Amino acid sequence: MESSHQQGALGAAFDPRQRIYRDPFNELVVFVVSAAGASVLVPVVLLMAAAIAGGIDFIPFVAISVVLELVLIFGLARPQMKPIERAQWSLLWGFTAAALGAAFWELVVVPVV
Repeated sequence: MESSHQQGALGAAFDPRQRIYRDPFNELVVFVVSAAGASVLVPVVLLMAAAIAGGIDFIPFVAISVVLELVLIFGLARPQMKPIERAQWSLLWGFTAAALGAAFWELVVVPVV
């Protein structure tokens, strides 16, 4: 029974017609989406874009990483937060995405592209 509840909750987490309310499972979903987006999804998508475009500079790469990460969090995961929590979450994951994007650019994009 618990497994079917979690499957239903996971489906609701990615359904844009439903609001995501705060409970431990939904907070974990938002955290996983944030972490996976900042560490893997966004940098790899930008690497492919840089390879197709023939390169991308450091500052645009990091800035686009931050913007795409925030779009993933607040567009896809849509957590229900108070305004101060939303600002704090934006700062936390914006900085994290910038740091991970900068490291990815230096360690992967420069040698590959």
